[in-house]
Amino acid sequence: MTLLYELPLSIKNAIAKIISEDDILFAIPCDLNINNKFIDGYLIATKTEILVVNHENEIAQYNICDYKGYKTTIYVGNGIFEATRVSDDEQCILACFTMDQTTRFSIVAQRIKLISEGKEVDNISDEIDRKCPKCGKAMPRGSTICPYCTNKFYLIGRLLGLTKKYTVLLMLGLFLLLILTGLVILMPKIYSMVVDKIYIPKNNDMGLFASLIILYAFIQFSITGIVILRGRLLSSVSNKIIHELRIEVFAKIHSLSIGFVNRKKIGDLMNRVSNDTIRIQQFVQNEAIECINQALVLVGITTLLFVMNWKMAIMVLLPAPICVFMVRAFWHRIHLIYRKLWKLSARANSALQDILSGMRVVKAFGSEKTEVDRFKKVCRKFADTSMKNEYFWCTFQPLITIIMTVGSYSILWYGGHQIISGDMSIGQVVQFHAYAGMIYGPLFYMTNLPKSIADSVAAASRVFDILDQTPEVSDAVDAETFQISGKVIYENVSFGYSSYLPVLENIDLEVEEGEMIGLVGHSGSGKSTMINLLMRFYNVNDGKILIDGTDINDIPQNELRSQIGVVLQETFLFAGTIMDNIMYSKPDATCDQVIKAAKIANAHDFIMKFPDAYNTSIGENGQTLSGGERQRIAIARAIIHNPKILILDEATSSLDTETELLIQQALQRLVKNRTTFAIAHRLSTLKNANRLLVLDHGKKAELGTHDELIALQGIYYGLVMAQIKMTRMQGDPSLSEEELLKDIG
Repeated sequence: MTLLYELPLSIKNAIAKIISEDDILFAIPCDLNINNKFIDGYLIATKTEILVVNHENEIAQYNICDYKGYKTTIYVGNGIFEATRVSDDEQCILACFTMDQTTRFSIVAQRIKLISEGKEVDNISDEIDRKCPKCGKAMPRGSTICPYCTNKFYLIGRLLGLTKKYTVLLMLGLFLLLILTGLVILMPKIYSMVVDKIYIPKNNDMGLFASLIILYAFIQFSITGIVILRGRLLSSVSNKIIHELRIEVFAKIHSLSIGFVNRKKIGDLMNRVSNDTIRIQQFVQNEAIECINQALVLVGITTLLFVMNWKMAIMVLLPAPICVFMVRAFWHRIHLIYRKLWKLSARANSALQDILSGMRVVKAFGSEKTEVDRFKKVCRKFADTSMKNEYFWCTFQPLITIIMTVGSYSILWYGGHQIISGDMSIGQVVQFHAYAGMIYGPLFYMTNLPKSIADSVAAASRVFDILDQTPEVSDAVDAETFQISGKVIYENVSFGYSSYLPVLENIDLEVEEGEMIGLVGHSGSGKSTMINLLMRFYNVNDGKILIDGTDINDIPQNELRSQIGVVLQETFLFAGTIMDNIMYSKPDATCDQVIKAAKIANAHDFIMKFPDAYNTSIGENGQTLSGGERQRIAIARAIIHNPKILILDEATSSLDTETELLIQQALQRLVKNRTTFAIAHRLSTLKNANRLLVLDHGKKAELGTHDELIALQGIYYGLVMAQIKMTRMQGDPSLSEEELLKDIG
């Protein structure tokens, strides 16, 4: 995606008197006018000017310094680029655009905003469509590997590089392979001797006959034994390699920032850890060594054929270049087919994981047929692509086979003439024919090899794509162990998940050690983002966050998060026992500590009602527990963690009054003497907060105590009044406004 389009000559001429072409920073299509009619225009920006030019070369000119707060606003089917005029604070529409231009206008708006504030724009990192520098095609989102021009041999080399630790074992396997190849090549020679020395002359020398048969059987048994030994050896090596690779991929996923994981589907990541590594294992165990085996057989037998009769050898090998050319011609298509199959397989797995995870919702709405149809569509696409792939191979392989077997017909014809003329014996022709049959094995294998390599390379590219990722959030080189006390400062913090779409802007906040801050605002106002930044799931775009006077970028992530406790609205519990889940934040905790934490969290009583008490298995994500029970276990988990900073994210929403009271009591014990950030839509949850921060569209709107904000009669007052109306509708309409205010505050 470019932000500097080549302008038509007519537009260049129209703007030539206003700005120099060399000064243009951005030039993007502007396809709607103020009346929402389609135009063929452009928005052009320099460091001082914005020009909007339409297809009739009419120019609207704006001085960047005359406006502030540049932003895009998206409506249904279109959007506007607007700013506030400095002279009278009037909001002005500068340009309109269709949805196709949304990302470009969002990026340009953010950059022009920075220019108007006197900031540099070169350091902005944008999540836009990246193109491969080699082939120019769009790179897959979040990937570092281009599927179109990736060096396949480089990937295969990396795969083989995984075997370095096991060089000795692989060399032993290669030695066995050399012996095996020699024995395989020797077999037709012995059979030829049986034909020429026993069958044709009808020789009665049973000693010679028996010796040849015993030798033939011995070689055959030796080949079988070596194949078994080599197979067990390679199986052991490949399993060790893939075990290490799978652990490495899994560990790498954990080391990457949460933003990367959020951009990926769970089924996709599962595929890379399991299915793709299995395919790599098959390559290491089968293709990698078998390719060497077949190559040795091919070279050895080809040499023998030329020694025996070079004319017949040429006849046998003549079709090979044709087959190689055909395989080479279809190589790119083969690779793309397997990449497409993988994408569809990953999509099917993701859909399956999504549907099975939401089975309760599916059944609650009676949507079983809808979900079956949805999964059927995904599987149908996979089946259709797989069918096309198999159709291709069902046609391609027989054609290759018939071309290669032309050599066999030549041997039968030419060999017969050699026998009749006395130049070759029957045994020699039989031996030659046997060798020719053996040489077709490696040749057939080589024609099938691209199919296996394409599949393996596609799997390898996806695995290495994970391993090559650089974490968006990483520890500073000089980061040191840090003991948190609890004072937190947000200093002019701005952030957007995409830098051109800010979620938080210029947030300033100072929280004292042990203070409880309530975060209030509508959905999407930036409350959870403030928490994500404090836990350093993301790096701030501007400003900084300090804990006890130290920038969190200078604190190791492990150190930071190990001293922060979190209780979320959607509590996640692992499959296992209640004891396991409470101890998750402190694996070395004693039973007494677990029970004490459970009592503080008001969880001990309901736990003891289970037959197995703390050893009760709770199923996946605690499915055998109620929402309130899961929440109290999560609180116990946070208590035993003993964090210096505590985060409560909607910790009491969607609970009945009695359960909420129990959890409120537990939370009061939990927040004592801890710096606490609490997010809640139910404002009564925040009545113990020292101060409340009200966010509005990512900006700090109000800050103060409950009473101060009520007296201000601003955004917070409006939220409280709305909740009072809702309470009256759901509860006792006779309650006075003062009583409800007292309850909330």
